[in-house]
Amino acid sequence: MASKYDSYWSSRLAQIRAAVERAAVGLPAEVRLPGLARAGQRQSWRGVAEVCRSELTHSSMAHATSLGRMIAASGICSAWPQATFRLTIATDGDILTISADQRHSGQPGRDTAAPEETAEAGSRKGTIRRDESAAGGTRPGNTRIQVPDGAAADRFYQLLGQLADILAGPRYLQDCRGGDGWPHQGVYLFFEPGETRADGSSRIVRVGTHALTATSRATLWGRLRQHRGHLGGMHPGGGNHRASVFRRHVGAAIICENLTGELLESWLDRHGPWPGQAEEEQRIEQAVSAHIRAMPFLWLAVPDRPDRARVERNSIALTSCLAQGQDQPSSGWLGRYAVRPEISQSGMWNIDHIRHQPEPGFLDLLSQLVEQQ
Repeated sequence: MASKYDSYWSSRLAQIRAAVERAAVGLPAEVRLPGLARAGQRQSWRGVAEVCRSELTHSSMAHATSLGRMIAASGICSAWPQATFRLTIATDGDILTISADQRHSGQPGRDTAAPEETAEAGSRKGTIRRDESAAGGTRPGNTRIQVPDGAAADRFYQLLGQLADILAGPRYLQDCRGGDGWPHQGVYLFFEPGETRADGSSRIVRVGTHALTATSRATLWGRLRQHRGHLGGMHPGGGNHRASVFRRHVGAAIICENLTGELLESWLDRHGPWPGQAEEEQRIEQAVSAHIRAMPFLWLAVPDRPDRARVERNSIALTSCLAQGQDQPSSGWLGRYAVRPEISQSGMWNIDHIRHQPEPGFLDLLSQLVEQQ
């Protein structure tokens, strides 16, 4: 289906082709986008498209989907069949950054979406590849799992693959509502488009839970709804980053990547926006919502409070680059612009538990919980 953005991208194909050629050999690749902001009305122009060979393997936002389709159809990327090209449009819509990930076999599949599916319309399901050959002892349901040194992360992701099968794939917050049958209490695990493990499968970038104190009445959906942001009200598409530390981290990174001035200090002030910054903050809230809603996630029902805490901290321990995690963030990961160095160093949108060491028996607990879903 044609898009109102198609003619704009068609006019920029020569510049984009040259940038793709630079990205393919590891050189910095940027394209100026004069006039894009006049092609439509958007709170944020940030968008991402990924193309492998002549196929659009992932996209978010209509203008980025149009870009990805155009690039895929042109065959520009076909000369590098082993590469996945990531095209990132800046929040202000003035710069297109292109990077190439040569690690993949050329098969699209991580967090894939059909070309017509965007972050603005349609229901999407992502895919998380299960590593059937991962080391990790016995199958779930047998006696205690014995995990050789260095294989714990593989076993962890294998269990998440089983969880994804049970849940019929991950969900996207843009598609979620309160009546979708969420467990009352649990743990959530976010992936992010373009963030992969060495084998090309998706890597965890955020783990969280809720109600870790005896008096808390928070629910799993309540926490996810805070991260998702508003669907209606005075600021539809926005949110409240002062109620969601996840939104706070993502928004600060968006600001640091694209903007300067007092906005960052205002954003990080927990008491409210600074004078004259409220409208600018709402613009960032829109961008944060778009980014988080396009991230696939899994959830795990965990009714016991100590177990929720244990699953959260050990999942982070197995994925954080400052603990046992071996999966480095991509060069284009937004978290590299985070204010907190713990985020860029760990490769996760988490601060707590990023240096924690996995506890004995955790994978047994996780296996039991997955079987109970």
